[in-house]
Amino acid sequence: MSQINWTEEVESLKEADELEQLDWVRFDAGQHKVKIVKEGNKYLSTLNQGKENEKTITKLRLEIEFNNKKFNWGIPVGITENSLYGQLALIGKAYGTLEGMELNLIVKGAGKSRDYTVIEALALMKPKEIKV
Repeated sequence: MSQINWTEEVESLKEADELEQLDWVRFDAGQHKVKIVKEGNKYLSTLNQGKENEKTITKLRLEIEFNNKKFNWGIPVGITENSLYGQLALIGKAYGTLEGMELNLIVKGAGKSRDYTVIEALALMKPKEIKV
């Protein structure tokens, strides 16, 4: 069993703290230019949907630059290519990283009915098969 290096643990806590000090971004409907500064990490988020209806989901936290300001961006980890997470995963796979990527993001809808399209992911998506 290896011993924990507490110095490294404390340094990593400071890095996480710096990341959390940023404001969280929420995009309005429209087209936005977003630069990914750091790929970030996954975390758990609890959604409160009523008294006895809490749900915990996994999200990805990215540090981004938007309108010349840095923000945290929390993205639910989706399971399809069409999800925002799926689109970012396709880009990450194609380029080996998301860090430094400048993306064109289209946001449709408002509130919990938002839909996201990352222009750079469109060419990377598999064409849909037509069932006969």
